[in-house]
Amino acid sequence: MAYNTATLVQKDPPNDDRRVRIVVQFSGNAGEPTVRREYYVGPSDSLSSVRQWAISQAASMGAVKTVADNLTEGMSVNLTPIAVPAPTAQQVWQAKVARYLAGKDLGLTGATAVADLAALKADIEATYLSAYL
Repeated sequence: MAYNTATLVQKDPPNDDRRVRIVVQFSGNAGEPTVRREYYVGPSDSLSSVRQWAISQAASMGAVKTVADNLTEGMSVNLTPIAVPAPTAQQVWQAKVARYLAGKDLGLTGATAVADLAALKADIEATYLSAYL
């Protein structure tokens, strides 16, 4: 089920800023209702940019149709808060680097702080992967 046809159904004369309003009608292949969308073609637009706009509009409408297919009247919507996904290994590593840099910038000279920073730096170096940068 997708919108697979886009037809130019209206083209207005240029307005004061030399843009031209067009109306494109989208239709699908599985009973989707026709949809009209307007677009303003400016002096710097090309046929390719208008085509890209039409492709993105059709994809957007198709995505909405897909979500709508899963919704039915009377269904209950789960109101339990969505769990925050666990951080990736790269995000954990980047947080360690940020914590290390913040601690280093404080300029603490106490033995405990120096030892903690050294341990954190060793951990950062031990868990480093080249893809993290």
